[in-house]
Amino acid sequence: MPKKPTSEDLQNLLSPRTEPCISLFLPLPRHGPDLAMAPVRFRALVRQVEALLGERYDVRLVKELLAPLTGIAGAADVFGPGPDGLAVFRAEGLFEVYRLWPAPPERAVVADSFHVKPILKCLQDRHRYFVLSLSSRKVALFESSERGLVPRHVPGLPERVENVPVGAAGGRGGSSRGGSRSAGSGPGKAPAESDGSRREELLRFFRAVGAALGRVLDDRAPVVVAGAGPLLPAFREACGPSGLNAEFVEGAVDDAGTDELYARTLPEARKALDARDEALVGEFREQHDRGLASDILTHIAEAAVLGRVRRLLVSDRRPLFGRVDRTTGEVTLHAGQTGPQDDDVLDDLAEIVLSRGGEVVVLDPARMPEEAAAVAMFRW
Repeated sequence: MPKKPTSEDLQNLLSPRTEPCISLFLPLPRHGPDLAMAPVRFRALVRQVEALLGERYDVRLVKELLAPLTGIAGAADVFGPGPDGLAVFRAEGLFEVYRLWPAPPERAVVADSFHVKPILKCLQDRHRYFVLSLSSRKVALFESSERGLVPRHVPGLPERVENVPVGAAGGRGGSSRGGSRSAGSGPGKAPAESDGSRREELLRFFRAVGAALGRVLDDRAPVVVAGAGPLLPAFREACGPSGLNAEFVEGAVDDAGTDELYARTLPEARKALDARDEALVGEFREQHDRGLASDILTHIAEAAVLGRVRRLLVSDRRPLFGRVDRTTGEVTLHAGQTGPQDDDVLDDLAEIVLSRGGEVVVLDPARMPEEAAAVAMFRW
């Protein structure tokens, strides 16, 4: 049964192995005839691997390595509902099957180490965000997934606004106003005072919500707050000082189902995710102007083997096949995979940087600075 990869799985894949190391990736449609063809496409990838192995290794070893791979195509649980991509790794003493999200490009790689960029992209969660639904009846947190939004349990999260009407937030301005309602109520200040009391109750409630969220939210994942217009200013006022940075989508969500909530919040979530990537690119450009970054592949490789790379941004593009000398950083590129010892140079750079304590971020090609294959920020 395939599983979702963990950081421990990545470390296991990065451990030195006896070559060859086989890495297979297949995007999986969610349903329909294309999904039914997935086993056929996987068999085609296995044939590619067989051809590459046959160039260098003896028949007995090839047969032994391929045996568990050929059995996967007939395993119903491998191609069933789940995250949108399949990853299979095979080497002497290792056979692992994972389901990935986002879906990886269709690819077969045979090299002296595993191809781990799709695993890195899955683990870094750069498509992950949270949605906080604020209705007049309930508060709920959702997390993005390969299937849309899924409920997220938050210990200590107060779910309901008890006896506090939506209007208690005081409209769009976020402050309580008596206005014509107070004037029309005749002498005395009871209605305005009642509004003020209810508003304070609402602020206390949102502060409790913010405190509970602060214990579980990841600073790297954007938060989108969806709710009726009168509620949002009060939430900003209550939670802004606590450091909860969020985007806001105005509109009542009392009767909104999960699919509708997903559709309404996705555009704002995408903006927040894009802004996070743009911040990384902006940092690279700033460091580049100071001479502490590079977009030249050979310079990056030389710095990587010396442990100078603090952060590597690498494109999730088609592989740049070739070799990286892990002692000198010398790079050799080929037009395509010329044999089972060729690997994706970008993947090799990622492994080198990780092994020396650096950070690796996999970005969509369109998000890369000047559409470079890789850029690096240096420690010195």
